[in-house]
Amino acid sequence: MKDSKKQIPTDFIDPLKRDDFTSFLRSLTLDMSHEHRYVSITLPVARIDPLAVLEMQEPGGETFYWEHPQEGTSLAAFGSAHSIRATGVNRFQEIAEQAEQIQKKTLSYTAVDDRLAGPLFLGGYSFYDYNVGTPWNRFGAARFFLPNWVLIRQKNRHLITLVIPKQGRRPDEIFDEVLERLTYFITFAGQQRTGSQNAKLQHTDQQANHSDQRRGSSLAEQDTASRQEILCDIGLMGEQERWKRNVETCRDLIRNGEFEKIVIARKLTVSARRPIRPTRLSYVLRERYPDCTTFFYQPETKEGAEPISFVGSTPETLVRFRNDTLSTEGLAGSISRGGSALEDHTLEQKLLHSQKDLNEHQYVVQSIRESLKKLTVNVTAPKKPGIKKLKHVQHLHTPIQATLNGKTSIHNAVAELHPTPAVGGFPRDKAVRHIEGIEQVDRGWYASPIGWFHGSGEGNFVVAIRSALLETKRATLYAGCGIVEDSDPETEWQETMMKFSTLLDALVMQSEP
Repeated sequence: MKDSKKQIPTDFIDPLKRDDFTSFLRSLTLDMSHEHRYVSITLPVARIDPLAVLEMQEPGGETFYWEHPQEGTSLAAFGSAHSIRATGVNRFQEIAEQAEQIQKKTLSYTAVDDRLAGPLFLGGYSFYDYNVGTPWNRFGAARFFLPNWVLIRQKNRHLITLVIPKQGRRPDEIFDEVLERLTYFITFAGQQRTGSQNAKLQHTDQQANHSDQRRGSSLAEQDTASRQEILCDIGLMGEQERWKRNVETCRDLIRNGEFEKIVIARKLTVSARRPIRPTRLSYVLRERYPDCTTFFYQPETKEGAEPISFVGSTPETLVRFRNDTLSTEGLAGSISRGGSALEDHTLEQKLLHSQKDLNEHQYVVQSIRESLKKLTVNVTAPKKPGIKKLKHVQHLHTPIQATLNGKTSIHNAVAELHPTPAVGGFPRDKAVRHIEGIEQVDRGWYASPIGWFHGSGEGNFVVAIRSALLETKRATLYAGCGIVEDSDPETEWQETMMKFSTLLDALVMQSEP
């Protein structure tokens, strides 16, 4: 090290560990291997809101955000040190193999003992295993990146991992870049939203809650007028008749024995009067839906192109790996929330005793259990579903856990579980073959696995529902319903409108100056 006066601030590294860090940097001089392409450095950081840092970044860099407020987990990543992609039926395994090769080419240092210290890959998959068309073409069938930096918040613990190119660089050059990046993050540490911002959010939340209380038989009629004050066009023309025909087609196929359940989706395109801000929308979603996972992914934007991003707040976990335990859930069967405690309880009981919804839910749980038998041991789940209550909707819900068999990876599990019958159908393969032709919607990454994984084997993927594809002043929202033999087209239409409300209300709130 040429300049011994330069030191990592104590905000990031204990003085007692500085010598360890300096020794690590010096060891880079002795590392003559051309195999190592990157250096990964993980340090503790003072309290910081990861989303606040993302808001300050110049648009265009590859961006990923993930937060589940109730679980206390948040990740924000920016800039791509290395990206990996795949397509076709083997895309899950190809992503795993590419990530493993990059991990082998990365030298890692951590100043803190934490399960998420070191390289982390973030991204997702498309619903189908082939590359998707415009406007989803930047996303591809599978895309992940090793970020230049990722901020991780786990309840009261905050970490930062920096990934820096190693080849052709001296240790002091790497140290200077580390110091420059850390100095940048110091300016954000401990910052809080201003009182006026909190008041504004509270005001808009009250407006949305007032709207929630009016929900009932026709969400489309109730909310469209007020939303159009900010969203200048909500494309519903002709959609209801098309939807009715699609539901009837599905029922005919079910009655003919093709499958027992199929999930079809539709999209709703909204034009906004002002540019849509993905970070602001993510902020609104995480504050309004603390019991969901809010996510935001933006592929790298080439010069001259407009950014495009995928944002959502999903209640559904596809699969989570931690220690030796796999966690997932069955989430199917829905009904609206009530305007009072009594009405809400009445609707809950109606859902719990709806044979149509119970059958639909059982298809999902049965399929997940069968899939997990191939990957795990000791699969456990309650015999009867409970209720998962969200702001606009309540679902039948069954938590499922299993013990890993020592051979299963997060990638194997995602490949086996996607798509669940909650977003595909049952039997899964038969139903999925019919979906695209019936709904005539390019799902892109909608209802697909999005999440992150770590070299330790830990990872977390959610099902990307309650989501929208964002362009500058346009949002394409997606919602789906599970169709069984006795499904009613009008009821299913109202269910999609109820699900659209998650993003429609948030789009209104983020647009207010």
